[in-house]
Amino acid sequence: MTVAQISDILINLAEAFSTWIIMKNSTYSLLVIIAIILSITACTKEGKLNAPAGQIAATYTKLKINQPDLMALSGADSTKVVNWSVSPAGSDSLVTQRNIAKWFFKKAGVYTVSASQPGSAAATIAITVIDSLYVPTPYATPFTAGEQITLTPHYIKSAHSDSTYLSFTATTKNTYCTNSTLDMAVYYDRNAGAYYMQLTQVLHPEDCGTGSSTITKTIDYSSYQASLSDGSYPLYVEFNNQPNVTGSIEITDTQVIFHWDNTSVLITPAVLTR
Repeated sequence: MTVAQISDILINLAEAFSTWIIMKNSTYSLLVIIAIILSITACTKEGKLNAPAGQIAATYTKLKINQPDLMALSGADSTKVVNWSVSPAGSDSLVTQRNIAKWFFKKAGVYTVSASQPGSAAATIAITVIDSLYVPTPYATPFTAGEQITLTPHYIKSAHSDSTYLSFTATTKNTYCTNSTLDMAVYYDRNAGAYYMQLTQVLHPEDCGTGSSTITKTIDYSSYQASLSDGSYPLYVEFNNQPNVTGSIEITDTQVIFHWDNTSVLITPAVLTR
């Protein structure tokens, strides 16, 4: 097993389990992860990734600005606190729990990370942060069982012209970890005068945050459609990778009426006043 393979395995574990830990808030889970990390780091014989007892195991020793780096003090006494420090300080952010440390470095440079326990010598590891910004890949989560999306329509008059258009506020029934967003796509077919909406899944960053809440997102058609005009227009909504649900939007001089009959995706109110 190469160092590159070990690094990939470790960072994947770090990112996936970090999110899970935050959501579950389980100390036992952390101990399991520590064991996994330390057993995997034993697979390689190059550099600090080997991390024998008394040294620091790290997912990366070379990384980008703001890229998470998970570290563990190998062989640490679980009954004692682990003290972490970095030099130079001031351009880093640290989250710790027992002998696990999660670092973010906000500036390029070479850093020396130290870890120690009372009565034991400090262990150190050199971390190089290159001058390139880390862009995390969002994690995708399927909608949970029984999910129901409520679409609240809005009739909007432009503040800069006589044009009018529709927007929707999409809100989940179920709750998800904080910082989550709806993975969605919208489209307006000018030729057919048709509205399309795709609600696929939930996206969240590596660190979900504490707690959970419903997700709300605005679907704005102002940049897609011309000003509203009287007539009947198809509305297609794909939810949770299921076949399109079809309805229509009827626009009169005085009202916008939604003809819609579905229990997974609701549209309320069904009538707007122009």
